[in-house]
Amino acid sequence: MKLDDCSALLGDTLVSIVTQRRPLLRLSLAALSCLLSSALPSCTGRIADRPGELLADRAAPEDDATPSGDGAPPDARVPVTPAFRCDPAQTPLELPLRRLGQTQYINALDHAVRAIDGALADETRTAIAPIIDRYPQDQLGASIDGKHGGFSSADQTVQQQHIDLSYDVGVRVGEVLTRDAARIGRVFGACATDGNAANDAQCIDSFLDGFASRALRRPLAAEDRAFYRNAIGGRVAAADLADLVALVLTAPQFLYHVEHGAAVADRPTRFVLDPWELAARLSFHFWQSPPDEALREAARSGALATDAGFAAQVQRLFDDPRTERSLDRFFREYLWLDTLPALDSRVGDAVFDAFRGDVTPTGALRAAMIDDVLASARSTVRRGAPFAALLDDRRSYARDATLARIYRTPAWSGAGEAPMFTEPQRAGLLTRAAFLSTGTSNTRPIIKGVFIRMGLLCDPIPAPPNNAAATPIPMLEMRTTRQVVEALTEADGTPCAGCHSSLINPLGFASENFDALGRARSVQRFFDASGRVVGEAPVNTRSTPLVSGSDPRPTDDAVALSRMLVESNRLQACFARQYFRFTFGRLERPDGSDDCALSRIHDSALAGRPLAEVLRVVAMDPAFRSRSFQ
Repeated sequence: MKLDDCSALLGDTLVSIVTQRRPLLRLSLAALSCLLSSALPSCTGRIADRPGELLADRAAPEDDATPSGDGAPPDARVPVTPAFRCDPAQTPLELPLRRLGQTQYINALDHAVRAIDGALADETRTAIAPIIDRYPQDQLGASIDGKHGGFSSADQTVQQQHIDLSYDVGVRVGEVLTRDAARIGRVFGACATDGNAANDAQCIDSFLDGFASRALRRPLAAEDRAFYRNAIGGRVAAADLADLVALVLTAPQFLYHVEHGAAVADRPTRFVLDPWELAARLSFHFWQSPPDEALREAARSGALATDAGFAAQVQRLFDDPRTERSLDRFFREYLWLDTLPALDSRVGDAVFDAFRGDVTPTGALRAAMIDDVLASARSTVRRGAPFAALLDDRRSYARDATLARIYRTPAWSGAGEAPMFTEPQRAGLLTRAAFLSTGTSNTRPIIKGVFIRMGLLCDPIPAPPNNAAATPIPMLEMRTTRQVVEALTEADGTPCAGCHSSLINPLGFASENFDALGRARSVQRFFDASGRVVGEAPVNTRSTPLVSGSDPRPTDDAVALSRMLVESNRLQACFARQYFRFTFGRLERPDGSDDCALSRIHDSALAGRPLAEVLRVVAMDPAFRSRSFQ
């Protein structure tokens, strides 16, 4: 079953409830799981010019397209193929109903309670913590092969556990807010405890206009108030008010991104989001949380529905520190940072200890390597630098002393200018320790090559032969890692050669002048089982990475490879795809109906506009301010 079919199946179970704007206390599960599978072409060793284009769909290159010896000079520019072909008449098919992600759900809970009482919000968070700990972690989705990369925002699976826990949370929050008469007075007002039944309806409506309007992210209509009043019999007893809180916190409008929109006259399947829906989409994208009071006021006044008012809010939200945390999440997932393995699992092994020398890897070192990359992304945004600057940012953001020693730079304080790398072979992104470290004494050029090919270029790689992934790369005496990898994966007649010799290995070999802790090197040392050095051999970083099918240039190292990636147009095009997937929680449509939104991001990146502007531009696209129902 396809992902779209699964989403539609789950969405259909709610559609009558959502379109009628009705809450739901418990939702039964329509489907437990769906499996996304896609047929991958066999590996031909051919490279596409457009990112994401299936290799099997392209004609074979001419024989001289991948020379074995000297190629064009490294600074020669190769013509690029346009990445996207925008047709404004097309309407993309969207996910029918998206649920809040785990972080969004937690933030929405806190926002609703904090709006009525900040102190109670802290107490409530503590009270529901054991329940939240059981809430399913969002899994990565929207990757081209279902295994590598992807974004947690694309996890649209709905498990019975999601439903049961949201019910448990609603009940627990209701209990906390109605614990005693004094607390009921704080939360619901004196009218809830004065014994006067004549003002009970007004008392309930007042609470709904405060708490429920923030939880449901829109003003309540008269029929909404009537529904909630009737659901608890119009009573303000503690048990009834607790049920009222639980009803609101299990409503589909709280648990899902519910969007109705207004029909567009000449586009029967296109609907423009109303100001409240747009405010929620904006805040959850940039902040992972519901709209604040300023954004609610812009929706209430109608300012958000104007181009100027909308642009002003986009700028305001982007400048808020909460956006930086959301972008950290994007870059962490875009750059596969959580795939960095544990670095300390082999401490005590004789060979590993001899290899690491005076560097003792720890969990803190792994965290420092990841933060070094995220800090580079933050700096690129703050400095107003273009997207391409992320590839060649040669500043060390190592606050950890051990990582600073690996980089041979002073430790950074976190304030002011970060120190510059002094090693000429330290190219920037591709030579940061997070992309070089393996947790072993051996480098992993195959894994590096797969990340660059799939994560940075958006090229699909066909599945390996059976058991190929289970074959470890051995350490052989007096043979470098590159020599071993080439013998295992590129030998004539092996089923691996087509992919490895063109798609994977050349990209990974470019940074073999760094060891498995990220330290610069010119030779690879060899150890016997006791950890004694028994020899060394020079490393070789020259390769023909075939960044695109029409680019046969060789490169000497990661510095040249980084430059080639930027020049190719394919890096920026893949970034556009990745940011689109993060924003909309799905893969772009293969029919090209998303190309207008993609081209807006891509063109901004390719034009060298500041990365901050590129990251904002997705919200300025008409696709962000509307949705389709088909």
